[in-house]
Amino acid sequence: MSLLRSERQFSIHILQFTVALGNPDENIRRAEQLIKKPTIVKGDLIVLPEMFSSGFLYDNLEEMARESGKAVDWMKSTARSLGVAMAGSVPEKTDNGIANSMLFVDENGTVLGSYNKIHLFPLTGEERAFAPGNRPIVLSWSGLRIGLMICFDLRFPELSRRLCLDGADMILVSAQWPEARIEHFSNLVCVRAMENQHFVAASNACGNDGTGLILGGRSLCADPMGNVMDCLNRNTGILSVHISPGDVTRIRKEFPVLSLRRPDSYR
Repeated sequence: MSLLRSERQFSIHILQFTVALGNPDENIRRAEQLIKKPTIVKGDLIVLPEMFSSGFLYDNLEEMARESGKAVDWMKSTARSLGVAMAGSVPEKTDNGIANSMLFVDENGTVLGSYNKIHLFPLTGEERAFAPGNRPIVLSWSGLRIGLMICFDLRFPELSRRLCLDGADMILVSAQWPEARIEHFSNLVCVRAMENQHFVAASNACGNDGTGLILGGRSLCADPMGNVMDCLNRNTGILSVHISPGDVTRIRKEFPVLSLRRPDSYR
């Protein structure tokens, strides 16, 4: 179990908007409008919703995967120009098929990590369209260890605990979570943070997804005690939360739940 490697403070900026189905140019424009917020400074981190470049356009997923290069290039150039890191999910062509892939780009425009969604949501047919991932990702950025998760992954505590055991000080989540179950989204973010004693920052899309499904917004960030640091409503917006990474070390020392685990007894 790794404790914190950096005392550097920074802000996470969580973007929340309605993803225009099959329109990468418009989605980049919507994200750019939110990023114009003047409080974003060098060294910060920006989180985007799931499939932010295109939405779930199943009928034309191959083309959307090809078009994702434009969104990834935009992430790289924006990260370089602002001096920030960015994370978000896009459809990506892989050797096994098209994956729902969450990329993390650092302030130099370098992709530090790419995570393919492991748990595909059956109620919307994701398993028929996407190739599932099979490998959790924890990457190193600016002295921190960061895990990546996508939407439905939140329902599986085994994955978040694996990321924690692999040293994650923070988990970033990209989502398109429906309004009908939005309380589950909020609760799961807080529980994943509380049980692993690290930060969880989750960006959810909002509005009509283009197929009639209403997404719930409510993007939020939870601290290592599982408390909601701040939360958006159901509308387009940007949530900026100041992060003091030392809280991870402090809370794990004051309330040493993780060090009291007894894995041999759980078999």
